[in-house]
Amino acid sequence: MVKSILDEPLRAEIIERVRNLNKNLQAQWGSMNVFQVVKHCRLFEAWIHGIGDWDYSASRSTPTQAAEALIAVTSDDTPIIKHAPSTQILIVNETEVDFEKEKDLWISHLEAYQNYHNPAFVHDFFGKMTPEQIGILAYKHTDHHLRQFGV
Repeated sequence: MVKSILDEPLRAEIIERVRNLNKNLQAQWGSMNVFQVVKHCRLFEAWIHGIGDWDYSASRSTPTQAAEALIAVTSDDTPIIKHAPSTQILIVNETEVDFEKEKDLWISHLEAYQNYHNPAFVHDFFGKMTPEQIGILAYKHTDHHLRQFGV
């Protein structure tokens, strides 16, 4: 079975890793600093959960591209590649944010996967996703950024 944030023990492990993030960590790759990553990840989870005002109608891909990419990302435990592009709506330009507040919000959004339900969610590249696919993507996304900072 592919790792998913919907799996309680894996979610608990991810949350513990998030708790281990601190302001002094340096990225091992990528252009975001730890402040930007914490906010980016908090926004990613809010987007998936539908917390806030999100437009789920935009698409950057054709249906064929979306289907092929979604299968490639969710079919196994291969980590997201370093330097993978982000959707424009989740790019954080501020270089410093309220680190602890953003981290706490991120953790609360991760905890909310216990009862995940947002049938309106449509990924801007992958399109409509099943809850299982969302759980896999959410796990991989969080793992990707935690590995980026050695956590």
